[in-house]
Amino acid sequence: MTQNTRESHLVHGRRQRPEGPAPVDVLTVQSQLVYGHAGNSAAAPPLRALGLRVAEVPTTLLSNTPFYPTLRGHILPAQWLADLLLGASERGLPQRARALVSGYFGSLANGEAFADWLERTQAQAPALRYVLDPVIGDTHTGPYVEPALETVFVERLLPRAWMVTPNAFELGRLTGLPSLAQDDALAAARQLLARGPQWALVHSVEGAPGELVTLLVGREAVYRWATPWLPVDVAGTGDVLVALTLGLHLRGEPLESAIGSALAGVHAALEATLAAGVEELDVHAAAPAALATPARFPAQRLA
Repeated sequence: MTQNTRESHLVHGRRQRPEGPAPVDVLTVQSQLVYGHAGNSAAAPPLRALGLRVAEVPTTLLSNTPFYPTLRGHILPAQWLADLLLGASERGLPQRARALVSGYFGSLANGEAFADWLERTQAQAPALRYVLDPVIGDTHTGPYVEPALETVFVERLLPRAWMVTPNAFELGRLTGLPSLAQDDALAAARQLLARGPQWALVHSVEGAPGELVTLLVGREAVYRWATPWLPVDVAGTGDVLVALTLGLHLRGEPLESAIGSALAGVHAALEATLAAGVEELDVHAAAPAALATPARFPAQRLA
């Protein structure tokens, strides 16, 4: 099939349709799965459960996470990602969306393609809040992205972000500082704020035995949450935390309140996964629990 034939087949007119653009709240640029929950496949369900309209741009199309004996699909070529982002811009999505999230890119080339697009887009959509989830790895996996992608995060994306949401391991990779313990994570998070973001949401920080700590660090305020550690290792918890936090904040909750509710949702999803004895996170339990038990994990203000 020639290019012209393909385009004539795909692009066609409709005789009757309204002219008004469809609303969109969140534009999310992350990995996408057939089975399981990570990236867009973890973030979109809770966002939609909160009543938000989501536009998903995939950076990868994979059968499942890498935690299984087989993995099918591919990281998108950078030109494909750039073309999808261009198409989103041609439809005016950045100007209509209230927030943009980026997560796992899959390749250095995809990270650079996104950074190129973001630099052009922010000038045209100054009200768009950008949340950078700098997916690099974790303490039990080590890094699983190309090392040069970390430079893209630090030098090109951090200065443009409203919020950055690393886990403790990723915080250390971005700053070169110790970051697993609470006091170290606070110092490292302030290093990230010096590069531009208004907020750093740091999760999976070491707490007392049997608990994990989440920190929200701003220039004038610091909050802390402690949640019980659960014996379940599934993908997508960080993606759901970011999605719920952003979604609840867009619905009008103060940021610190949104994070507390989001943690209640993530914890309930983990409990539901354990109770069901299944191998993938029960993301559909997250939003109802975030709305029903918002005070389950109260915030402690540290500064």
